[in-house]
Amino acid sequence: MHARYSSGYEGCPSTDMAISTVAKSSWHPLGRRLGTLAVWVNRSYSTGTVALKGSSHKIEPEVDFNWLSDKRDAERLKQGFRFIVRLLQQDSLSSVALDPFPSALNARAKLVSKVTSTNYALTSFLALLMDASPRLRRGLIRRVITDGDSISDLVNDEKHLDRYIRQNVIPSWHPTSTCRMGAAADPGAVTDPSGRVHGILGLRIADASVMPFCPRANTNIPTIMVAEKLADTTLRDGRRS
Repeated sequence: MHARYSSGYEGCPSTDMAISTVAKSSWHPLGRRLGTLAVWVNRSYSTGTVALKGSSHKIEPEVDFNWLSDKRDAERLKQGFRFIVRLLQQDSLSSVALDPFPSALNARAKLVSKVTSTNYALTSFLALLMDASPRLRRGLIRRVITDGDSISDLVNDEKHLDRYIRQNVIPSWHPTSTCRMGAAADPGAVTDPSGRVHGILGLRIADASVMPFCPRANTNIPTIMVAEKLADTTLRDGRRS
């Protein structure tokens, strides 16, 4: 299930946040026993950089997302975390969501998420411990999964929550706007409204990078629309010439 909602944070538009729930957190036996409530900033304001490291197309650029460089993003993520905590306190959830805990896609979680026979055996054993008793389950969560961080620790300590979020923030996999459209006089613009790259003859860009900022939704359909529109523009300009 998925929902968009408004943070109400000053200066932010409506439906600037999103929350999603999944019944299985990973492919392995342990992941099948863990549900997830995830919240993220749907309209982010932090900006990063993309820099070329060489003239060859085979050399990947250097990308620095610079997460949470804008205060609005950090504050709304903390607000979103508290929102999830309030949801978990509702009777309809607290009766079925046993022993909730803060989770992060850290290095250990990524390692265990790899599809291997070793990980399957390890998580099968951990899953048996989770099922054995509430006491074992809570001990496993505290000592192995969370490194001691608890929901109450985070919501009751603003600095702890801020540090936790900054250490564990991850992308929502929809980066855009590295070559945004704009007037030739705009120093931050790369292309004109037809996708032509300023200052370079015969080169156009027709993908999500021309968006002025990341849209408040999945980027699939908007990117298709951009490509279709700029393809039509390119064809029309070709007929005129």
